[in-house]
Amino acid sequence: MRTGRSGARPVLAGCRIIVSVDTRAAGASLAASRAAGIDDLDRALRTAGADVTRVPGRRAAAPSPAVLRRAVHRAGFGGADAVLFTASAASWVGTAVSTGTLDANRRRAEAGRLLLIAMDEEEVGRLRAARLPVRYVAPSAPGGLTGCVLSHYRSGARSLLTEVGRLDARSGGVLLDGRFIPLPRGAAGVIDALFLARGRVLSRAELARMLPGGERSGHAVEAAVARLREALGSIDLVQTVVKRGYRLAVIDP
Repeated sequence: MRTGRSGARPVLAGCRIIVSVDTRAAGASLAASRAAGIDDLDRALRTAGADVTRVPGRRAAAPSPAVLRRAVHRAGFGGADAVLFTASAASWVGTAVSTGTLDANRRRAEAGRLLLIAMDEEEVGRLRAARLPVRYVAPSAPGGLTGCVLSHYRSGARSLLTEVGRLDARSGGVLLDGRFIPLPRGAAGVIDALFLARGRVLSRAELARMLPGGERSGHAVEAAVARLREALGSIDLVQTVVKRGYRLAVIDP
């Protein structure tokens, strides 16, 4: 069985992690301390193999910047694996509501495909009020945010047993029996949608609604599935169910 461009990788290989940061300077010394802490977090996550993006998180009721809107959309449609809230979650929740992506964020978080972590109990309450599953990590906890993220991905708790091996989906590709296979964005979006279905057949229309970029045509869905199969090579992970759609080759879903 060929696995394409694959090999042993760091724990967070293929993970895209969004870090919500406070852009306000609340005093020079405090601002410097916060910045140093975020830099340390960024380095630790990158060392573990993650692709890290910082986005502004503010308490003020101001229009969401474009970078935040894009991040919230990515989180809802397979373009991110985790969001770490080192700042207020108010702007994230508000942006998800205003852009109509709250349900998509919630669906992926409930399925374990979007890890949400906050370091403030008030922000945990804010996220839970929006029915977003979130973990609380105390600022003094050993390992902090990095330790929580690493523990989550090492556990493999949300992986699926398929006919071709143990599968874990990442926004940048898949882990198959612990070996990472990178995938282009559209192909990774198909895997994410099928992974959320956990072996259930998805019609072309259902897949079209769940892929990045919004509603797609049936032809676009077929093209995305074809690109995924090309990237996987001889790995028969995606099955076509005649007149119904597509499913992952999951054993005992």
